[in-house]
Amino acid sequence: PQMVGLWGLPTVVNNVETLCCVPHIVNHGAEWFRKLSLTADGGTKLYGVSGRVKRPGLWELPMGTPLREILEEHAGGMREGYRFRGVLPGGVSTDFLTADHLDLPMDFDAPQKAGSRLGTGTMIVLDDRTCPVGMVQNLEEFFAQESCGWCTPCRDGLPWAARLLRAFEEGQGAPGDLEILEQLCWRLGPGHTFCALAPGAVEPLQSALKYYRADFERHIAERRCPWRA
Repeated sequence: PQMVGLWGLPTVVNNVETLCCVPHIVNHGAEWFRKLSLTADGGTKLYGVSGRVKRPGLWELPMGTPLREILEEHAGGMREGYRFRGVLPGGVSTDFLTADHLDLPMDFDAPQKAGSRLGTGTMIVLDDRTCPVGMVQNLEEFFAQESCGWCTPCRDGLPWAARLLRAFEEGQGAPGDLEILEQLCWRLGPGHTFCALAPGAVEPLQSALKYYRADFERHIAERRCPWRA
């Protein structure tokens, strides 16, 4: 749309969250809006949390609110019997953050420096009783279905990744599959497809291979998903 959008003209697209800030900036001024933030990125942000937390929900908080505060004070922490293992901080097309990142300010800069993105700010929490391989498989199945099929890496690569992950879940994963998944993450990464669907799709996969590799290897060694009864 930045080149050809509404009426065939260049078009700026903003989401509702951005537009809701405009009247307050007009009424109170840019400096007032900037001071609402805890970091250099001005204003407030809508943060959502889902998963096995005590109080899933959505909150408008100062931009840069620490991840730990969002999860523990606003979402109430983990439900009884569950332990925090990680979080997709900006929706399904962002890289995992782990317990080592809990004190990060949730603005645009800090998550990116940690290897992820703030994205939409809609967080999905991974707990210790959820299989990270199965979680990522579910995401890749979704992205494979959403692909328009225009470019080959996305059209063929996402279903391939989903099939490999399904094999892990069914006890048929092989050591060489980990290398194939890593290659697919590169092939589907930035600069290889026409749009951002595929690069976003592999972000949770590539970070799962980084942080939860032992879980992938356990699937191979035990020839099953250890989280299944």
